[in-house]
Amino acid sequence: MDLLKKENVQILNRAEDWKDAIRKSVMPLENGGYVEPRYKEEIISNVEKMGSYIVIAPYIALPHARPEQGVIKSQIAVTLFKDAIEFENKDNPVRLFIVLAAADNNRHLEALVVISELLQDERIVQKILNAENEEELYEYFVSE
Repeated sequence: MDLLKKENVQILNRAEDWKDAIRKSVMPLENGGYVEPRYKEEIISNVEKMGSYIVIAPYIALPHARPEQGVIKSQIAVTLFKDAIEFENKDNPVRLFIVLAAADNNRHLEALVVISELLQDERIVQKILNAENEEELYEYFVSE
């Protein structure tokens, strides 16, 4: 997974709400120059319009927006929250936010395939959710 840099992996204690969680999860990409500052707000706006489509499985969200909504260069950020975040009208709380910034549709699809294959293995998902540090969390994504 060449789309994930170690500096874009973080473990945080909590977020105030789902909007704060998205903002915090996008920050490594913004700080690294992969997305414009507006990218996080575009994701939030999309969720407000379309519902919590980014929640893809129990405890897992895949925040993303269209390339033209602020992507500069393709990259992924992974944020694991120790405390679960509730989305409005969703039964599934979320702890793992995998932010996808894809500069074009091809990179978008390649990344989604890799992520979906990884997350299909329940054993690996449990290890990811129980990661104790950023290095361990990063290794699950790049070594599987």
